Amino acid sequence: RPPPMRRCCAPLGVLLAASTTQSLSFTAQSRLSRVHPARRTAPPTLGAIALLAEQLEVVRSIRPADDSAEVQFKLWENAGLNPTYKVSGSISGEPSYTRLFSHADWREYSGTEPLERWMRAIVTWRYSTVLRALWKLSLLAALWAYAVASLPAALLPRTSPVPMSLFGQALGLLLVFRTNNTYQRLAEARTLWGRAIYLTREVAQGVATALLFDRRVASKEEEMEGAAEGAAASCRYLAAFSWELNAKLTGPTLPDDILRALFTAEEAEWMAAQRSRPLQLLGALRRALHAQWREGNLPTHVHRKLEENVSELNLVASSCERLFSSPVPP
Repeated sequence: RPPPMRRCCAPLGVLLAASTTQSLSFTAQSRLSRVHPARRTAPPTLGAIALLAEQLEVVRSIRPADDSAEVQFKLWENAGLNPTYKVSGSISGEPSYTRLFSHADWREYSGTEPLERWMRAIVTWRYSTVLRALWKLSLLAALWAYAVASLPAALLPRTSPVPMSLFGQALGLLLVFRTNNTYQRLAEARTLWGRAIYLTREVAQGVATALLFDRRVASKEEEMEGAAEGAAASCRYLAAFSWELNAKLTGPTLPDDILRALFTAEEAEWMAAQRSRPLQLLGALRRALHAQWREGNLPTHVHRKLEENVSELNLVASSCERLFSSPVPP
């Protein structure tokens, strides 16, 4: 199916073809076929690409994308954190920043009456992560208030409630400031992670297009395997970068299961010993892209664009580290 621009120019092409009196010769047609080669819809079947597919399947088995409560609990436990305070909305079905909505979730959430959702929230209140985090403090405050209210009036000092009212207003303003600051950090973090996903896709698609789908590279049999190796290595570094950045931010433990699934034992061991694995992976990605450019498989303008995207990924990683290392004001 031709792209929109070609569809718009199709009538003009018909008129030009009808007005000319000479048809294209076989030589001219063959030249046109070389200038506008047929689109390839699939990469070549090479050993490096097949190996990459197998390795990515192993990664998916280690870190499944299922959003069920069991899988999410296991992922947080592997990160060394208590999943009781992390997995929210898995049972009640309510929206939460700890889980991603799918089409089925949106249909279930927006297709029900508000009263039904409220009743479901009341029934499943005991699964609330906020309640699990604050029930001890709330119980202590309730017991203290009950004890003070139960005392006889003769035992209570005669004080004015005005200072307590002013103190409560100050606390309310402080809580509002803290809540707004926290939501701003959450919005920035989600924006940065979305940027990382976009840049990762851009680099992967750019590398695949230049190294696997370019007829100039595919016409040289001796260079096809080298280009496929470079494309597979680049995608391997990108996949490891995302998981390692996630592990560094959600820590405190950094398992090397992803590295061992994607790289050789020697390279995985060296990468796991580095102080900042995400930055080392970006450095390895840059070296792989530079090697393909030196071999002539990557055009200069494509290599420059990929370098800009990798630099943006470096900026995203640095911004995530800034958010993680900067505490929320009291």
